[in-house]
Amino acid sequence: MEPSWKEVTIEYNCKIIDGAYKTAGRRAAKKKILVRSMRGVIKEAPLSGSLTPLYLAKMLLRELAREGRV
Repeated sequence: MEPSWKEVTIEYNCKIIDGAYKTAGRRAAKKKILVRSMRGVIKEAPLSGSLTPLYLAKMLLRELAREGRV
């Protein structure tokens, strides 16, 4: 069963940025996290063992905001 999207919110430059994230991949070596902005732009990264999925999702959403893609 594929995990569903979970909501994530950050503050960037005094603005509230909403998005969603989910993990994908079955094996630990192939796990990745997908972050989707409200505009539908998706950014992905490998899931690190030292970072929680929520923390990594916030980092990726912040990168999208910095790039102006949210």
